Amino acid sequence: MKYLILIIILTCSLFSCDKNYINNEENSFYIFGKFDTISDSTKVFLKIQESNKIIPIDTVYIINNAFQFNGEITKPEVFGIYIDNIKGSIGLFIQNDSVFIDVDKNRLSNSIIKGSELNDDYLDFVKKSNEIISRTNYLFPLFQKARTENDFKSLNEINKKMEAIHQENISFVLNYAKDNSDSYIAAFALKTLLRDKSISVDTIASIYNNFSHDVKKGDFAIEILLYLESQEALNNIDN
Repeated sequence: MKYLILIIILTCSLFSCDKNYINNEENSFYIFGKFDTISDSTKVFLKIQESNKIIPIDTVYIINNAFQFNGEITKPEVFGIYIDNIKGSIGLFIQNDSVFIDVDKNRLSNSIIKGSELNDDYLDFVKKSNEIISRTNYLFPLFQKARTENDFKSLNEINKKMEAIHQENISFVLNYAKDNSDSYIAAFALKTLLRDKSISVDTIASIYNNFSHDVKKGDFAIEILLYLESQEALNNIDN
């Protein structure tokens, strides 16, 4: 199995104490999940994201409100945990470290993840970006009202405000990618901007070139490299 050797172990005793019980072996990851209550034999699916594709890895069954995955990865990965008959998923960035998940079965996205510094960095980045983007929320009803009333002056003013917020978020993401060149999350951040035509290929290339060797081995950095190569090929055709 590519990048992953998955060994499934289920032991309810692992969840009887604090997360300090976890002793992670070198080059291995451990994912532990616990519910307040849930039916035994409920399926839990572990999936991985590679090149914008969600690939199933393995399936385990819940025993005594708990589940566990462990295995090996050669580089940071984006995992998704899905619970049978529950909408949504738990997304997490991990390296070879130990992760404890306090699962909120009513809303999986609210589950508490502990133990992965990489995932903490991801959540911090997303939070700060969302704080910027959320400032457009109050503008949407104003936009709809102006459009209904054919108020072109107001529409123009609202569009300018939305664009200013959009550009502020772009600046935040670019600066994050520049300032965290040894972080896998920097590559994730930069990849989110590839479709934005307001950002030059040279800007993307400059930030990518400054990434550390380890970051460049990750999937998101590889996607950025493929994008840069495709843009160079198009440029050669045009010339």
